[in-house]
Amino acid sequence: MDDISLLEEKIESVRQEMYDAYLNGADDDDVLHISQKLDKLLNQLHSLL
Repeated sequence: MDDISLLEEKIESVRQEMYDAYLNGADDDDVLHISQKLDKLLNQLHSLL
């Protein structure tokens, strides 16, 4: 599997993590942390494309 595919899988995993946090009523700090993690992965993907 290539780097882009692996990164896309990680992005989808973190998106699911964020959605699960929303469903479970996570606090703002948790959501912020997940959001920052997702932003970092999306920026990495953008730099590869």
